[in-house]
Amino acid sequence: MTRSPAAVLFTCLFAASALAAQTAAPATSGDTPSQNQTAAAPPVAFRAQVNLVLVDAVVTNNGAVVSGLDKDKFKLYQDGKLQQIRIFEEHKPEETTLSSVGVQLPPNTYSNFPQYNIAGAANVLLLDALNTPLSDQVYVRQQMLKYLKNIPPGTRIAVFTLASRLRIVEGFTTDSDVIAKALSGKGGPQQSSILDPDSDQQLSNQISDMSGLGGSQDVISSMQQFEADMTSFQTDVRVETTLDAMKQLARYLSVIPGRKNLIWFSGSFPLAIDPDSTLQDEFSGMRNYSDEVRQTDDMLSAARVAVYPVDARGLLTLPSVSAANSYTTTPAGVSAETSGMGGRGGKSGVRGSHTIGGGGGSSQPAAAAADRKFMAQTIQEHDSMRQIAEDTGGEAFMDTNGLKDAVAKAIGNGSHYYTIGYVPTLQKYDGAFHRIRLNVDGGAVAEYRRGYYADDPSKAAVDPQASLNAMNGAVARGAPPLADILFKVRVLPADDPSAKDVKLMPGLAGEQKDLKSPVKRFLIDYAVDPHPFAFTVAQDGSREAHVEFAVIGYDADGKRLNYTDKGMSFHLTQAMYDRIMQSGVPMHQEIDLPAGSIHLRIVVHDLNSGRVGSTELPLTVAKK
Repeated sequence: MTRSPAAVLFTCLFAASALAAQTAAPATSGDTPSQNQTAAAPPVAFRAQVNLVLVDAVVTNNGAVVSGLDKDKFKLYQDGKLQQIRIFEEHKPEETTLSSVGVQLPPNTYSNFPQYNIAGAANVLLLDALNTPLSDQVYVRQQMLKYLKNIPPGTRIAVFTLASRLRIVEGFTTDSDVIAKALSGKGGPQQSSILDPDSDQQLSNQISDMSGLGGSQDVISSMQQFEADMTSFQTDVRVETTLDAMKQLARYLSVIPGRKNLIWFSGSFPLAIDPDSTLQDEFSGMRNYSDEVRQTDDMLSAARVAVYPVDARGLLTLPSVSAANSYTTTPAGVSAETSGMGGRGGKSGVRGSHTIGGGGGSSQPAAAAADRKFMAQTIQEHDSMRQIAEDTGGEAFMDTNGLKDAVAKAIGNGSHYYTIGYVPTLQKYDGAFHRIRLNVDGGAVAEYRRGYYADDPSKAAVDPQASLNAMNGAVARGAPPLADILFKVRVLPADDPSAKDVKLMPGLAGEQKDLKSPVKRFLIDYAVDPHPFAFTVAQDGSREAHVEFAVIGYDADGKRLNYTDKGMSFHLTQAMYDRIMQSGVPMHQEIDLPAGSIHLRIVVHDLNSGRVGSTELPLTVAKK
């Protein structure tokens, strides 16, 4: 059997991998094995994390950040019991530094080792197109460009977008021109097909028109039921996609030390949908996402990510007084002169509002119903923003058109914080939520995460759907790199002189059925740190792990050109296990790619733990 070229990478792998046996995530499936490959063991580093609990706190008094406090000013409680503070540090914006943690690699060799070493707070802008109408997205970007003109020197920012998936637009940088270019560039405003106010409005208009023209009440009720069911389904998809993106960000940011401020521009994100007594089946559309949101908040908190939700719609307007609506009869109590006042004049305040287009009938009942629905939705959405902010130690910004001021406050306050560490007096992995309360002397107010779940990582079951979602996110073009499993990989053209002894696979390499010739063969050789793998142990003491290796080639527009997905099962004696833990896991794959600019996505996924490591690299494939 030809020896895999991955062996040449092992010499330098574990000198660097000792830096980072400290992460966790979810992912999914694979094919079948080759025997000469092997793998490794459970997440040892994670087991000590509940012992020392870190709490990052921003302290303010009358809205101004309070600095210079000493440890004696703080009293920290877990589940109502006073705790002894073991670690106490104050972090200031001027102490923040950003450096690259580049590992020296041989030619054609890449890794997913974290690229940034950030001392102090790191700031992430998340532009949420999935939950934000298009007109509001444009306004958000305009406000951000204004903010960048006066950004404090040295502020570290990364930019992400969320539409059908999470995408990194620009990694951490202190160059405001680079950020401005990212905000103005190709990843510009997008209209989510799931959040389409115009489409929703058309159906609402049809229902209102039928009601105003004396249509059949049975038909109208059926259409209203359909509208409600469709809204609930769309909300399910939006919530799942949004929370998966938040978890992906938590995994990406978890390898960066210190506090991370996530400024999330979103138009709507409900915690629940209440029963609607006006429908035929008032409970069919009822939803409650509180548990899912709290699980995501806990993952963000564990990664020391504080979320600052910003309502991208600014000041909201009732549908009955929005300039976006037209009524045949002016709603009761609203004069023609005041109609449309209060917002920015866009469609921000229009969700499920009823516009009366034709003759007959008064618009007042429809307008009143639209206003009630709008107010109930807005209360739910703002409650969800407040909960996410409170759970993670951030702050929610709503009902303001000064979005740039909200960002300035979030970054300014979030970059000046205290880190407080304690060891709980009662230490046990009971799976329960342990509530944290932090008091500051002198009337100051602290923003901090409100607790954590004491789950035993060695016994945590992997949610198959969460694992699938994480893997789907990891293989997507432009997704942030993940470092839960560290690896190095050599990507070499098959015609390179150093690969002359490698016996190539026969036929086409890859699973893409419509791949057209001519193509060029590339050899993918891994060296993987197995420490994050979760092994099962048999009665005879042997160890077993199941790992997936995926390689996907995309063109510049994100179209998948070819892919290969290989699953490996490792059955190891104790001696083999000990050897692998010292030497690492080799793997060899091959893929054929057409000529052009290629974005090659490489992913390693431990199926037992759900952890994922991923990276993306550019390739230029010359024409033959």
